[in-house]
Amino acid sequence: MKRIEVISIDRIGLVQEISKVIRRLNGNIVSHTSNVLTDSHSVPVSHFTADILFDTAAENESVLRRLRKIRNVKEVKITDL
Repeated sequence: MKRIEVISIDRIGLVQEISKVIRRLNGNIVSHTSNVLTDSHSVPVSHFTADILFDTAAENESVLRRLRKIRNVKEVKITDL
């Protein structure tokens, strides 16, 4: 199991795009949270965290690369649980 954290400028459809990437990598979202706060410039910033169970071994670098391609993503962290 892995914990994935995605920091991004918030927008409509962001969680759907993150979920699509995880699904394409044969991942199942066990739990997730998503919070939106505004930064010092009043820009809404999303912090998405999810615990993912992958059907097959997923390479962290592959997951990172695909999530970073999502528009407006600023940071991605993956932790093995």
